[in-house]
Amino acid sequence: MAKRQIRYESSQLSELVGNQRMYNFILKNDAVYFATPLSLKSEVLKVKNSKGHILDLPITQIEEIWGEEKAIYS
Repeated sequence: MAKRQIRYESSQLSELVGNQRMYNFILKNDAVYFATPLSLKSEVLKVKNSKGHILDLPITQIEEIWGEEKAIYS
């Protein structure tokens, strides 16, 4: 099954919360987290990483958000 990489904007964070998919969060300090967004509260995004740890990511530090989607060919 073919997949393609999709870049999400910070304004789309509320849509990503709760859908149980994994995303790559790239922060301004070049740290990359592969995680599922759990909740969005004021300026903090709570995520669960691939090892099961829960982390708080400051929204102001998130530079890019990437995810995979099934490729649809027409």
